[in-house]
Amino acid sequence: MVVSYASSPPAEVHYAKEPMDQAPTAAVVSKGTCFRQIEFVGIVRGTQKIDLAKNLVDFMLDRTFQEDIPLQMFVFPANKNAGLPEVFRKHARIAEDPAGVSPDEIDRHREEWIEAWTRVVLR
Repeated sequence: MVVSYASSPPAEVHYAKEPMDQAPTAAVVSKGTCFRQIEFVGIVRGTQKIDLAKNLVDFMLDRTFQEDIPLQMFVFPANKNAGLPEVFRKHARIAEDPAGVSPDEIDRHREEWIEAWTRVVLR
């Protein structure tokens, strides 16, 4: 078993040496079976280049940039007006009801979970 992203199947089809109609893997996206990962862009407080920083954020949120993201980073665009490439429309799935952990719960258990993970990985 490999744990990856729901956008891995389109990557496999896109980069396949021989053309394929079906991805060799699947994404499990039924209720509560996965987590949604969100990547951010932002402006660091205190920047001396606020106008340039705002321009960069605007550029990255623009439809043209957002439509380039799927086949560059194999993630979904944040801009709802951005179109998806065919390989994404055909092979990627988005979980409608992903699992979640509240920030408060993460804060309460962070060290415990890191220690448990470390014990398993460093065996």
